[in-house]
Amino acid sequence: MKLRQVPLRELDCAGSVVRATTPYILEYDEVAALARDLFQTYAQLINPSATGLGPRQRESNAESYPLLGPKRELGWLHVVYDLDETRLALELSPEEATKFYRLLREQRIVRPDLEQLRSMMSGNLAETVAAVFWQIGAIKVSMGDLRPLFRVDAGRNYSPIYIDVKGLTNYPAVNDFVMASAALLVHNLDFDLVCGIEAGSIAIAALLAQKLSRPMFFARRERRYPEASPFEGIRSHELFRKRVLLVDDTMVHGWTKIRVIREIREWGGRVDWCFVLFDRQQAGSNELEQVKVRLLSLTGRDSALSDKIPRQISLLTDGELAEVTDYFRDPRAWHERRGLQFHEPSPASSG
Repeated sequence: MKLRQVPLRELDCAGSVVRATTPYILEYDEVAALARDLFQTYAQLINPSATGLGPRQRESNAESYPLLGPKRELGWLHVVYDLDETRLALELSPEEATKFYRLLREQRIVRPDLEQLRSMMSGNLAETVAAVFWQIGAIKVSMGDLRPLFRVDAGRNYSPIYIDVKGLTNYPAVNDFVMASAALLVHNLDFDLVCGIEAGSIAIAALLAQKLSRPMFFARRERRYPEASPFEGIRSHELFRKRVLLVDDTMVHGWTKIRVIREIREWGGRVDWCFVLFDRQQAGSNELEQVKVRLLSLTGRDSALSDKIPRQISLLTDGELAEVTDYFRDPRAWHERRGLQFHEPSPASSG
């Protein structure tokens, strides 16, 4: 059994102890394999000075494994067998415990709970949606020590944060809440058609169009052969003088959207509004304003990093918050401090 295979709940880090529960009774041989893999993960990613896994020490309904270093014990793995679950605890240094918490966080069992959000925070709609995104893992953070940094700007630059809302459909209740909120936000806009962009926003545009009872088509991200149409689901004359709401999942720089806007206008359509679920607030709205299109977003960076979202929901550590804030303050300087080359984003490089 590999550590990454274990689904976890009730994940917590307090000082030097990381605790988690898996809702399964693990067999003894599974725990032994898990302990070995956990030690390998610890030695590879957290403490290279670790030398081995000590012998198992068994009690009535529990067992423990020491994590060994050259001269002393570096930590302990404790496993407790309950009636219908197995509880895990790791004793490490506070810094190492925080790192292991960040690793295990990605394996938590996702159970979106809007009622829990309402009881824990008093934010506006944008902050509530951002909290939901945190809850389902749609907002991902990496400082590059345990997981690679994310690639952005067509893979030319790096980022400690990535927004991936493509998994919304895996959580029907959340998806319905998000799309209902989106429909509420845009329903007073004046438009005839909804246009998504291949491939990430097709499902979003389709669901939004359905809720608003509007026709929907989508734009190709690229033409695979010269005579290919830039759009699917609509013919040229059906777009003539029609008002189009352009829909996408996220907003970074906006250059792909500007290309689509120009193609819609070349076909005789009108575009006055662009709607996204998440705006990274990296001047994309300013780019759209240059082509006389206004941006409307359901949520964005400021809402996601709002202090109204408690850490019990975002599971964000102090170090990660500082890293993300530093990045958004000045991406070029952030790259330079890390010894990374920064490429000035441009429409040609980013698409």
